[in-house]
Amino acid sequence: MDACILVCIDVDIHISCFFCLRCTGGPVPSPSLFNPSKIDTDNWAAAMKAFGAKYAVLVAKHNCGFTLWPSKVHFPESSFIYNYTVAESKSPSQDIVADFIKSCVKLGIKPGFYYSVVTNYYLNVKAGKVQHDLMPGMAVVTQDQYYQVVLTQLTELWSSYGSLGEVWFDGGYEKDLKDNLTALLYKLQPNATAFNGQGISNNSIRWIGNEAGNAPDPNWSTGESGAGDPDSDVWCPAESDTTLQGSDMWFYNRTAGIRSLNELINVYHQTVGHNSNLLLDFAPDKDGVIPDDQFERYSQFGEFIRKCYGKPLNATSGNKTTVTLMFSPPAAYVDRFVLQENQSLGQRVRSYTVTIVTRSHTRVVVNGTSIGHKKISLLARPMEHVTHLVFTAIESVGVPFISNFAAYACLSKGQI
Repeated sequence: MDACILVCIDVDIHISCFFCLRCTGGPVPSPSLFNPSKIDTDNWAAAMKAFGAKYAVLVAKHNCGFTLWPSKVHFPESSFIYNYTVAESKSPSQDIVADFIKSCVKLGIKPGFYYSVVTNYYLNVKAGKVQHDLMPGMAVVTQDQYYQVVLTQLTELWSSYGSLGEVWFDGGYEKDLKDNLTALLYKLQPNATAFNGQGISNNSIRWIGNEAGNAPDPNWSTGESGAGDPDSDVWCPAESDTTLQGSDMWFYNRTAGIRSLNELINVYHQTVGHNSNLLLDFAPDKDGVIPDDQFERYSQFGEFIRKCYGKPLNATSGNKTTVTLMFSPPAAYVDRFVLQENQSLGQRVRSYTVTIVTRSHTRVVVNGTSIGHKKISLLARPMEHVTHLVFTAIESVGVPFISNFAAYACLSKGQI
């Protein structure tokens, strides 16, 4: 699957975590505390659509251990029943995962699931290992039983809700489960992109290394960590996860505030524009809906993307070392341009220039390195009377395949 290459926006919904901050050393929070009385997954999907999301990742089980679906895991020989699920809560919906899937499908959004393999507070698991310092409310399991819980719950998620676009392993996975996870993923969701899935999936994508919404430049599609490595033979594009709320707040907090539209625009250019997926957090409130101010900001962000990048001034492509983007008279006013490679053939360009030619002068405006899926270049100052732009590959592995070379004018004249 090429979702990590072609899709630029993701959505992360942390509804199960509004009491997760309590899972840090005290008694296990009661599932009865989970009571989203107005839960509305159609509302979530509408916000995603307004933002422009192409696929969405639901946090089906976070570190607390609480599941948003009625997991049926049990061990008759020890009388163990996994009873820390939405079925034991006061939620009006007894299978939020199923509702989420239906809402996504209705609006053409590809669903995916986050599942924390290495942490489960309810089962007293840290870093993939069962601990021995029990707190009230924790269930007692052996290490082997914990592994069975993980595999059974992932089987439930990956086999009961249709085809998934992405599976998320926050913090990676327990190495003792590597072979089993590899086989299970290949059997049930072979086409899903796997975040932190290096070693168990050929469709892995890597964490960019921060949660600020800032991918480095250059950022390569190969390599297994950080900014990647152009000399690596491991195909593993990057994903940048960040929050709408301030102060790196992933769970709904009415005092956190939300980031400004200008800040989100910068995030877009520094992630999507730097050859990375953007995964933007959605945090429904305790009632289970997207707050009005957040819904509005997602809509504003989506409107900017559509208005700015929906229709280029002109675009071209080419499987060669020099690609020229011409403008018909009169000459164009340009403030940015986008380059994209056809990465089905690999990321070939290693260094390049872009030259802008106007009626009065010729100027090299970019000396770049990584392009990958998408590189957005903003001009320091918009340029008028542009007759053409020239992309030139200085160094490449094989003949470059530029699938899109497009120019835009998002700022009006005088808005410099």
